[in-house]
Amino acid sequence: MDNSDHVSQATEALVRLLLAQDAHSSGDLMDVDQDVDQDAADASHETRIKATQEYCLRILGSRMAPSLVSDDVHISDLIKKKLMREDPSAAKAIRFSHLYTKLSACSVLTKKWSILYFLLAVSDQTTAAALDSRSSNQPLSFLGLHNLDTTRARKRTSTEQSGTTMAAHSRHGYTHIPSQLRTTAYADLLNDQNKSGQPEVEESALLRDLIFVFQGIDGKMIKFGAESGTCSIDPSVNISNSTRSLVSRLTELGWLYKNINTYVQTTLKDGAAGLVGQSFCSALQHELVDYFRLIAVLEAHIAKGADVDGSKGLSLKRLLVWTQESLQRLRLMSVLVECCHDLQGGALVSMVHDYTQHGDPLIQKFIHHMLERISSPFYVMMQRWIYEGELEDPRTEFFIAYDPDVEEEDMWQRKYFIREEMLPAFIGMPLAKKILSIGKSLNFLRHKCDDADGLLQSHGVGKCLKYGDIAELEGSIDAAYVGTSRRLLHLLVTKFKLVDHLTAIKRYILLGQGDFIQHLMESLGSNLSQPANTLFRHNLTGTLETAIRSSNAQYDDPDVLRRLDVRLLEISTGDSGWDVFSLDYHVDSPINTILTPVAMHQYLKMFNFLWRLKRVEYALSSAWRRQTTSARAIRPILELVPELHHCRIVCSEMIHFVYQLQYYILFEVLECSWDELLKAIENNTTDLDSLIEAHTKYLRDVTSKGLLAASHDANMMPRLLELLATILDYKVAQDNLYNYALAEIERRERLAQTADRRTRHGQWGLTDQDETLDKIPDEQFEELVPGLLRTLNGFSMQFKRELSDLLITLSADGDSDLRFLSFRLDFNEFYMGSLKASTAGGKKPAAPR
Repeated sequence: MDNSDHVSQATEALVRLLLAQDAHSSGDLMDVDQDVDQDAADASHETRIKATQEYCLRILGSRMAPSLVSDDVHISDLIKKKLMREDPSAAKAIRFSHLYTKLSACSVLTKKWSILYFLLAVSDQTTAAALDSRSSNQPLSFLGLHNLDTTRARKRTSTEQSGTTMAAHSRHGYTHIPSQLRTTAYADLLNDQNKSGQPEVEESALLRDLIFVFQGIDGKMIKFGAESGTCSIDPSVNISNSTRSLVSRLTELGWLYKNINTYVQTTLKDGAAGLVGQSFCSALQHELVDYFRLIAVLEAHIAKGADVDGSKGLSLKRLLVWTQESLQRLRLMSVLVECCHDLQGGALVSMVHDYTQHGDPLIQKFIHHMLERISSPFYVMMQRWIYEGELEDPRTEFFIAYDPDVEEEDMWQRKYFIREEMLPAFIGMPLAKKILSIGKSLNFLRHKCDDADGLLQSHGVGKCLKYGDIAELEGSIDAAYVGTSRRLLHLLVTKFKLVDHLTAIKRYILLGQGDFIQHLMESLGSNLSQPANTLFRHNLTGTLETAIRSSNAQYDDPDVLRRLDVRLLEISTGDSGWDVFSLDYHVDSPINTILTPVAMHQYLKMFNFLWRLKRVEYALSSAWRRQTTSARAIRPILELVPELHHCRIVCSEMIHFVYQLQYYILFEVLECSWDELLKAIENNTTDLDSLIEAHTKYLRDVTSKGLLAASHDANMMPRLLELLATILDYKVAQDNLYNYALAEIERRERLAQTADRRTRHGQWGLTDQDETLDKIPDEQFEELVPGLLRTLNGFSMQFKRELSDLLITLSADGDSDLRFLSFRLDFNEFYMGSLKASTAGGKKPAAPR
């Protein structure tokens, strides 16, 4: 007797036992029909046992498998819970625990979970009606098994709706089910094996259909849905549920291939995906070559039918195993297609690169292999950019773009820029800026410096960039970055004399060449005092050349002197020559990349301020010189001695203010900032961007610390200009006083000469009509002199008041240098002390006499 006979006998015995127990447990619920023939009942009972036995054998021999994990502990817990629900006393559950312990200790049985699973499934058939219901509708579905044919459920429903009632006969102690209901239910069960008498489809036919499906083509029995695109098996085909499930799993391969192939064909036909998108399609097609090779091998196995050694040929299970690797690849490609559907260029490369972070090394290797092909056009663009300076990007896929509307003068600042949406994830922003700088430097050398051929020959020869080691990529980019930047900076400093031009601007525009500025101011003083509309540029240019020849500026480079020129600002009503005169320095390419028009405008603002300050110094020097030369001559005018002494004191205060302000700007601001700029050019500049940044910082420091920046108090510069204007007004008022004093001295000298001449002729020297020699005439002393003195005192008081306000503003500034300037201007707290005293006394400070 073989194993199948043992299984059949054991199943029959188990079924008889369960049905007998079911009959006893449900006997009190059935009405006993004494008129039913006992023989008919026995025959019906045997038929039921046979049908149930066949159903159990069919379950045991089928390929249906539950969707649960084979876990002995879990299934035992399910049984315990079931027993606890049936018997709250837990006696059955305790007994089952002892039996389960013995079963676990048994080493002969290897499939303990299967035994427990089967017993649990069968024990759930608590009644014969439940057995019929569950066998005809959802057998063991509560444990995850596949549903049987639903036609039995429809027939069972119609049978129940006919109003047939069950009767029980208890002669032999079991429940009797009416013959019509039993016949209908088990006929459905037996017909499940053979639908309408059709034979089950052979595996070879399904295999041939699957080969077509794998290529995205409909088979005879397996077809793609018109709308959903998923595969479905013809419902009229007679195959078991397990086979149907297996075929459904295999059709996923064809569905994935069809989606991938549709994307590739659509993208290549459209032509709008760009080079990287086409490379992505090429990589997908390359991976599909191995898939086609697998299909060819499968076709050969199907055609062969069996191996040489006589073993079975290709089957659905073998096909499932053989296609697992291809299935995984197609799944990955399908995910990439879905994620990269609307992407292109660097964004597409970045999206694919994100999948390299997967923990599975096989997936990492596959994505890395794909990226080598996908990123090939991207790296070709990068290679052309960093080694030749050429931007070949017809579909705007590279992360560097250019604006064709930008002029060549703004090529470095505005023509080229980074598009962050196309920047791959494995290229950081610092590295991207280096790549941008390399290409810009090459184009700058080619178009601005006419020196790119030698660099192209020395860099990038024989190098090929490709996806892989990021460190190697960074090393290649760093080498190209250092080479191009050094070459560019070297040309700017040596061939185009950048430092010489910056030095010339410092000497002439920022008034660093003292002897030249002094000669220029002395030569232009008389002309600039005239109204601005009377000046002519050619006259001023001639004066400028004269100042150059008269100073050490004549020894400078002729190219520097050629760029120095005179510029007249826009003339407004009432302007004098001092208000519109300015020096200008012409720069051309490539120096104008650093000395931009914005930078030259800042230099012009600085010159205008320094020129006005120099004019005030020149005026105060002239006033002091006149005081010194006229002091002995006007000493006899005793009425004006105190006022003239006060003028000298106020003039000294103004000279101290101007000299300290000049020293601060020319030395502490300009010289210190210039020294920092030179150190930055020599040591810290790595490319043209860093050079521009160093020069921008130099200008920012000069304008900020030089009181011209907008970051300071908005009223600081207007106060300072008003203060300088007050000094000039005071100088004019002092000149008027000295002119009157000298005129008075001349009047007295003429009167003394007249008196001496009369005396020599024997006459009285002075008559009653003559004025006295030793005092100012009364009408002048009462009218003219007080007016001059009031004007002087008014400007003096205004100067002190404006200087006090300026000192308050400087002392409250956040810059320590400006606070220290306020200390130097008022080192003994003369002005601030007077201001505090006047504030405490409630009156304005009076000018010291």
